[in-house]
Amino acid sequence: MPRYKHTEAESGQGLFLSVNLMEQLLPGTFEYMLDEIIDTKIDTSIFDHKYKNGLTGASAIPPKTILKLVIYGYKRGRMSSRGIWELNNNNIIAKSLTRDIDIHWTTIANFISSNRKEFENTFVEVLAYCNELELIAGEDFAVDGLRLPSNASLEMSGTKKKLEKRLETYRKMAAKHLARHQKKDELGEADENTKKHFEKQQKKYNQKIEKISSFLETMKPKEGNRGQEIQSNVTDDESAVIHSSKGYIQGYIGIVAADSKNQIIINAKAVGSANECEHLPDILDGVEKNMKEAAGEASWNEKKKTALCDSNYFSGDNLRACKERGIEAIIPDSQEKQRLNSQGEKRFEAEDFTYYEEGNYYECPNGKKLLFKGSSAIRGEAVSHYLCSLPDCRTCPVFTRCIQSKKGQDELKNGKDLMIRKSNAQYSLTREMRDKMTTEEYQEKYSRRIQIVEPVFANIGYCKGLNRFTLRGKEKVNGQWKLCCIVHNLCKCLDGYNERKRSA
Repeated sequence: MPRYKHTEAESGQGLFLSVNLMEQLLPGTFEYMLDEIIDTKIDTSIFDHKYKNGLTGASAIPPKTILKLVIYGYKRGRMSSRGIWELNNNNIIAKSLTRDIDIHWTTIANFISSNRKEFENTFVEVLAYCNELELIAGEDFAVDGLRLPSNASLEMSGTKKKLEKRLETYRKMAAKHLARHQKKDELGEADENTKKHFEKQQKKYNQKIEKISSFLETMKPKEGNRGQEIQSNVTDDESAVIHSSKGYIQGYIGIVAADSKNQIIINAKAVGSANECEHLPDILDGVEKNMKEAAGEASWNEKKKTALCDSNYFSGDNLRACKERGIEAIIPDSQEKQRLNSQGEKRFEAEDFTYYEEGNYYECPNGKKLLFKGSSAIRGEAVSHYLCSLPDCRTCPVFTRCIQSKKGQDELKNGKDLMIRKSNAQYSLTREMRDKMTTEEYQEKYSRRIQIVEPVFANIGYCKGLNRFTLRGKEKVNGQWKLCCIVHNLCKCLDGYNERKRSA
């Protein structure tokens, strides 16, 4: 029977080795590139103003060292400060990047949460390096948002009235729990384990009661776009209740503008609102500012630019904002897919109905009258309603091409309601965009949106593991979102960096 060699390593025995840390960063790898770029391309002196130990006090850990570690940790999917700290203790590459400096997790946490403005500067400098590698076209870009939960509980959300009701509920639950324990105590049924369980549960109730009551004392109700009160959050009032693919979450929307050439993020912003539509003008301003700094004002001004957005961004204000900035917008409205019936025929739209000023009525394509029935407001926009008679609709031969209805022709209880919006006026920007989106040219242009921006979210959310924001407050969350986008852009630089190194 053969005999084989065995060592103590099989039982977990460690080895004492002499390690040259700098030799662990191998050329061609991300960490090798990261080490050089942070040292030579990124101005980390912008962090210096936070240190006051010039004459007295202990030596500080260099900001560039912490930045290297955090970026490497995020690239490896370590989003928590403790996870990055463990990586620095156990990973030879992380030790090489930090030159074996022991960085405690509290230092890492403080660095990530308190340097939003500095991360913005770093983001632009990384963007400038991407432009230096010719990774950015600076013409077509797609805008979209990733909806992520934050470090806040959905349970702690509500209007002032709902939070007051919830506070009263917790008080009743705490009182009921106390009475139940007192009764057990009187009957001699409360052992040591029961007492510990009671104290733990009672502590939870008291903490929630204290938290909600303290919040209500200083609470200022938040007002939505339509003037109604929207839900506040006791834990993080700058976050919002957002509808996502996984249902309702308490969190933020991380918006990016991604360049079409190599999916480089050219602007990023996290917003605490239920819909990102209203933030498009700010995103466009950020794109212009970043690109002028990264690529130069002349380069930005000479190019023809196009913004591709999904139907969440469709509004007259956003189309106007794009036009004022010299950017062509390609944004379909939410009804685009409903313009064809089940047979693939184009449905009638407002322009297919003829208006008669004398009598204030419309005539439908079947020659029937729709009489004026009043006005209303939908999402703050004035709408005039014109109603067809029920018998005319039930006997209409072109019913399937008419305005979409959930009910069949025989199930109608009222005639069709034609809603005339101000934005549907013949020469309005929204009407013009609706007309453009019916053409093959613009359908083809818009089809590129998903292949530009969705891989960015797949990389950040799936490959890098960002499934929630770990911080609270808009400023801190913005800093973390910028960091994630910096990591994404640096990963895109690796091929260009290596190619330049080989040719140097």
